[in-house]
Amino acid sequence: MVAARAQEADRLVARPPQDITFYLVYGPDTGLVSERARTIAKAFADPGDPFALVRIEASELTANPTRLADEAYAVSMFSSRRAILLRDAGRADVAGRVRPLFKNPPADTAIVVEAGDLKKSSPLRVLFEQERQAYAIPCFADDERAIGALVDDEVKAAGLSISSEARALLVSLLGGDRLMTRGEIQKLCLHALGTGTISIADVETLIGDSSTFAIDEVIDATASGALPALVEGLAKARTEGVDAGQIVGAALRHFMLLDELRAAVDGGVSPGDAVNGARPPIFFKRKGKVETALGLWSPARLARAIIVLGEAARDARLNQSLAADIVGETLLTLARAADQAAGRRRR
Repeated sequence: MVAARAQEADRLVARPPQDITFYLVYGPDTGLVSERARTIAKAFADPGDPFALVRIEASELTANPTRLADEAYAVSMFSSRRAILLRDAGRADVAGRVRPLFKNPPADTAIVVEAGDLKKSSPLRVLFEQERQAYAIPCFADDERAIGALVDDEVKAAGLSISSEARALLVSLLGGDRLMTRGEIQKLCLHALGTGTISIADVETLIGDSSTFAIDEVIDATASGALPALVEGLAKARTEGVDAGQIVGAALRHFMLLDELRAAVDGGVSPGDAVNGARPPIFFKRKGKVETALGLWSPARLARAIIVLGEAARDARLNQSLAADIVGETLLTLARAADQAAGRRRR
């Protein structure tokens, strides 16, 4: 059977076809891989039989090559439906263990194989994508929409509500690993039990990384020419131990984003629409500052700023003891340029 498309994955996992015996779940999001593989396996295993779900580590097959086949064709004494969850199956030799089962599929046992990020040429992926009685389900990192849906589901299950501002901030802070994302949301819901709703303060307190907020303050002050705020933000970042290399790297990415948005504005898009359409999305509290900065930086000045920040990132990396000073001076120089542009606009 052909590989499942990413947009089909949730539907397949929620209702895996009972006439399909073999499932491969793979991808770079290990948390999502694990969650989906377990969900599929549990859909086939009789919940009343504690022995209906068999877990096997792929490494066990080296010492016991027939273990998978023995379990696949074993007859259950207590239930009619069983599932085998084969974990950590990214190695090439696993395909050789599974292939013989395709020739004689077990009648009442589903085989769910959990693997990592497999190349298209991986023997295991090729095997599952070509077999009629198999599904290969990819698991990529959740996008903004998927994270939002996960937030909504967990908040609803907890009997809570969440403000739109808190939801937007939460979505911007999560992602990369499904299990970690779900765990963070559940932690937030547990914290909010008894209050009825999740506020933006709850998100900032429990989920928000203080270093992230400190860096955002520094970057926005730099781009908008707010010198007093920048000095205060740099002092705060140093007190909190925020790495200077992290700050300059984030500043470089932000100015590259400004360069893209500036091109959109010069092409006829309004500054507000350009900011609202930015990807990754800009947190709503920062949108006004980003829109202000757009009016202060021309394409030529942005190109120069990107070069300067790149040089600062290199110098900070090569001179760790002076990194904070190098980055601080660079950002102050850029902020002065933005402040001068703001002064010219006011005149």
